[in-house]
Amino acid sequence: MKKILVTEDNELNLKLFVDILKYQNYDVDVATDGVIAYEKIKKNSYDLIILDIQLPKMDGFSMLKKLQEDNFNLPPIIIASACVMDVDKIRAKQFNVSAYITKPIDINLFIKTVKQTII
Repeated sequence: MKKILVTEDNELNLKLFVDILKYQNYDVDVATDGVIAYEKIKKNSYDLIILDIQLPKMDGFSMLKKLQEDNFNLPPIIIASACVMDVDKIRAKQFNVSAYITKPIDINLFIKTVKQTII
């Protein structure tokens, strides 16, 4: 079973992501801020990370930068963010992000993107 880390601080979005992914038979772990996500990524093995950019304690880009500086080999990453500015999408490419989905999410697009990314 593929294991996914969902990093999201909004309770409703977190519940939606977890429910969708569990229904699709994925093993789901969660982190509600960037520091927790960083620690979980360092200690566990994931097949995919779904990452919000705007997180408490450490934002998503800062977390990715820190992991990159640690020379950590990351799994594929899907950013799910309410930020729709091109600058964020460009910055995401600098971290080799696999996909960028805007919130509120289209559930069918979300499922399709996860399935294409987690292969």
